[in-house]
Amino acid sequence: MVASSPKPYTNEYSLPSFASMTPATIAAALCTTIDETTFDLNSYEDDLADPSADFSWTSVMDRLELINDPLHRLWDAVSLLSRTKNSPELRAVVAAMQEQVLAIHRRPTQSTVVFHAMAKLRASDESATFSPEQKRILDRAIQHSILNGVAMDDYDRGTFNAQQLQLTALQRTFTNNLVDAISAFSLLVFDKTELDGVPDSALSNFAQNAVAAGHTDAADPLAGPWQLSVDLASYLIIVKHCHNRTLRETMFRAYAAVASDAPHNNVPVIHDILRLRHDQARMLGFDSYAELSLTTKMAPSVAAVEAIIDSLQAKCFAASEIEVAKLGAFAVAHGQEEPLQQWDIPYWTERVQTTALGVIEDEMKRYFPLHRVLEGMFELIKELFGVQIAVVDQGQVDTWHPDVYFYEMRALEQPGEPVIAAFFLDLFARPGEKCLGAWMNEIVVRSKVFGTDTMPVRVPVYCLGMNIPPAAEGQCFVSLPDLSLLFNVFGYGLRVAFSCANYTLSAGRAGVEWDCIEVAGEFLKKFVFSRDAIHMISSHVDTGEPLPDAMFDKLVATMQFMGATDYLRRKLHVAATDMSTHHHFDPLLTTEESMFDLFNEYGTRFRVVASLSDDRTLCRLVQIFAEGYGAGYYSYVWSDMLASDAFAEFENATSRDQWQSCGRKFRDTILARTGSCNSDTLFEKFLGRQPTTDALLKQRGITK
Repeated sequence: MVASSPKPYTNEYSLPSFASMTPATIAAALCTTIDETTFDLNSYEDDLADPSADFSWTSVMDRLELINDPLHRLWDAVSLLSRTKNSPELRAVVAAMQEQVLAIHRRPTQSTVVFHAMAKLRASDESATFSPEQKRILDRAIQHSILNGVAMDDYDRGTFNAQQLQLTALQRTFTNNLVDAISAFSLLVFDKTELDGVPDSALSNFAQNAVAAGHTDAADPLAGPWQLSVDLASYLIIVKHCHNRTLRETMFRAYAAVASDAPHNNVPVIHDILRLRHDQARMLGFDSYAELSLTTKMAPSVAAVEAIIDSLQAKCFAASEIEVAKLGAFAVAHGQEEPLQQWDIPYWTERVQTTALGVIEDEMKRYFPLHRVLEGMFELIKELFGVQIAVVDQGQVDTWHPDVYFYEMRALEQPGEPVIAAFFLDLFARPGEKCLGAWMNEIVVRSKVFGTDTMPVRVPVYCLGMNIPPAAEGQCFVSLPDLSLLFNVFGYGLRVAFSCANYTLSAGRAGVEWDCIEVAGEFLKKFVFSRDAIHMISSHVDTGEPLPDAMFDKLVATMQFMGATDYLRRKLHVAATDMSTHHHFDPLLTTEESMFDLFNEYGTRFRVVASLSDDRTLCRLVQIFAEGYGAGYYSYVWSDMLASDAFAEFENATSRDQWQSCGRKFRDTILARTGSCNSDTLFEKFLGRQPTTDALLKQRGITK
């Protein structure tokens, strides 16, 4: 299928040799590839500028894809290693090379020669023969050039490019500050009674952290000491399970303040990012960065986004008031005298789930050993979509860590059952070198331009990453939050795997409207709460029995419990703040502190229990300030609406045959064609109507 390649890691038919990629060899490969790409772009522009030039799809679009591909794939591999095997040496290489790489990436989009060639191609007689995918690629490429300043004069373009370099450096600083701030924080606990309520498995992990920090006397997880961290998994353990209210408050305040002071301070970084985004939008003729951002998304306007957020806020807030009142009454009945605070909500939510709903997370986890979850998820995907997923022997493909595995996906319904995609799976946390959260990285993008006689279309390859805490000993079990996250991140890859696009500009993430990018992940995640699916992925470690129906019903109840409060906090509050900071907030006329005032002002609309007055959560929102979600965090809500509506079709199926039929329809209508067609058209075709938020609210247990 796809083999590992020797240096310089850019063979279009091979994978990078990750095992041999060091900061030094990466720097050398980048230098060589930049030189080769520069030479090819010079020749390309010279040929297009020739008065007798032939403006055909092959000479304009295919040739540009061939030129761009080596550097894009190499830089994608470097970006992957920055997420999974970070080091000061690699950071230094990225910082040193990033400006040159971005200049090469940006060059075709700002070339007037290339822009005019594309415009002539779109107006040519040949364009009548273009497929819908080709027309969409050409339209979006021309639009992309305009939004990257191709129409500016040389002075403005120089200013625009300088700002873009500053933005890229700031985004890198934001991420590094967050990683470093989390790594720098530690809270050592010596008295086990302070950790009463914390599961033994978590105590073991905290003891391991202490040993890694040099406290060799922490070898016994029950004797301590225990080192706490503000990474998400550790933080959630404390605020959900620890009986010690003072410690919960301490960890809550620490989590809300991460990366908000020296030496890892993201406060000025955020303000500078907002200022530069605002400046660039104005240079392109938009009133705000939000308006610029929405030109390439499904949502038609800022007003439309704000309308859907406001509509959901009204429905969720009323439900949240009832949820919080019931939770507060439960807390009082069980001994809490103080009014509910933010650090009480996860704790008492967990207590209700344990006592009233009868769900004990550690007991539930024993039904989800990692190996069974993966096997069952692969079985589910086979049943829904007709593909077989199998691991490749580790010796056949180079990886960046022994815990990383490589899988191939075969289409069982195609002649010869060909490999249609492959992916790396990097599941376990590695503090200090691996970025937090979960993600998908593209490594090789599907394209027929790189097809051969034996492989008409280049097979896509990607990486799925998570941060599941590795087991201290014995089997690794998957927690309920990680179970949902695993399905979510695996869904990202399905769109790449099932794409029928013929060109990289459609097959990759760049071809998809950003507010549709989360749909596949949100869709697959919903199967965690499907009775049929849960039977496939669960197997008790001792008995081998799947999760009983009674426990499944409790699992659904826990998902819906405090559903409105959770959705307001995690999605709607952040989405509203993000849109406002990029549309109504003027960073040129306001102070750094004003950003947090705005966040807290919105907190009164989206949180029944007041936020901290000094909440600095913005400083850890890497999606907004270091990735592609600036003025786009609402995309999680928009995608959830689309995914919920699509999943409702599966809920309405009355037989497994109908279930499988829905799976094939979703595969062929949504997954295969997103990127090569307008997404709103695809969803209307799949649903037979325009999407609504009704299914989203129903699946979360939020009644009107």
